[in-house]
Amino acid sequence: MNRKPKKLAKHPTRSRRATVLAALGLFALQFLLPLALVLPSALAKQSAAALDTAPADSGDTSAAAEADTGENAAAESTRVQQADTLDGSVTLTVLIDGETETMTLADYLWGVVAAEMPAAFQQEALNAQAIAARTYTLYRLENPSASHPEADICGDSTCCQAWMSVEERMAQWDSDKADGYAEKITQAVSSTDGLALYYGGEPILAAFHAISAGSTKSALEVWGQDIPYLQAVESPEGEDAAPNYYSTVSVDTADFAAAFSEAYPEADLTAEDCADWFGEETYDAAGLPVSIEIGGVEVETSQLRTLFDLRSATFTVECDGDTITFYVTGYGHGVGMSQYGANALAKEGKTAEEILAWYYVGAEVQEMSF
Repeated sequence: MNRKPKKLAKHPTRSRRATVLAALGLFALQFLLPLALVLPSALAKQSAAALDTAPADSGDTSAAAEADTGENAAAESTRVQQADTLDGSVTLTVLIDGETETMTLADYLWGVVAAEMPAAFQQEALNAQAIAARTYTLYRLENPSASHPEADICGDSTCCQAWMSVEERMAQWDSDKADGYAEKITQAVSSTDGLALYYGGEPILAAFHAISAGSTKSALEVWGQDIPYLQAVESPEGEDAAPNYYSTVSVDTADFAAAFSEAYPEADLTAEDCADWFGEETYDAAGLPVSIEIGGVEVETSQLRTLFDLRSATFTVECDGDTITFYVTGYGHGVGMSQYGANALAKEGKTAEEILAWYYVGAEVQEMSF
């Protein structure tokens, strides 16, 4: 579908806008602070063991009773935050749960950061996530998805980016932390207003994932397309910094054979000992597995990840009698910014811009343009 790029309204210079925002900030401090700034990653499936850091699956609904009050405060804060901002001037059509909604880029980004990254993370990590999310949105505007021609972007993390409304997000945070978390996300969006990552004058495909296995992966390795700014880089998070850094998935041998043979009918799994089904493995420069030979067929680990619902494509596999077990490291496709890696870098004192430069090789943070 051909879609004309949206054009931004003309704005005063940043210095002039800064003066206006400073005045608004003073107003907010005097009159709105008592209301608490409450505004509305792919971490939406994080385990309940990480209750204070997992954004979506914490199972905590203790804030539900305060959701209405929080949403009213959020709406008021939105109006203040969007005054004379670039994000507030752009309107998007967003597909949410099968329905299209119209909202500003600022509101959309709030919901993305709230859904995609734990609010307990360092502020600079949240700021980096806001810039990455804004960049991905601009990329999608210039490269529309055929999956939803009726909308600019959607709230599905398997297609675009996860998104949560104010009410949903507030209901899932601990009630005693919700206001503080909301203010951090508000700060992440407002303090990075209009900033995005560019390479060669174009907004980049700002891919991100939850947890790397010591190194990110290149787009060439995972998607078969060499993208200069999506290269493999070291990532500092480890098992002490990321919940469920290691995970296991066990599959009955017969079930494995049935599923694999359906996907790869040319594979030979007739050997009595299932250990004989598995052959040579291939690794990338960082020592992470890329492919493995099974039944005489070379299969990419990313394909096995999809086939057996593994948290990542970085794993080893063993066969023990009637059971085949995958020992998995990390969470996500591994390309672009690692969210837990970003948080680790922020704890080391790195700024959002430094974090983004670490993960998106050669890309530069600039004021967004169409």
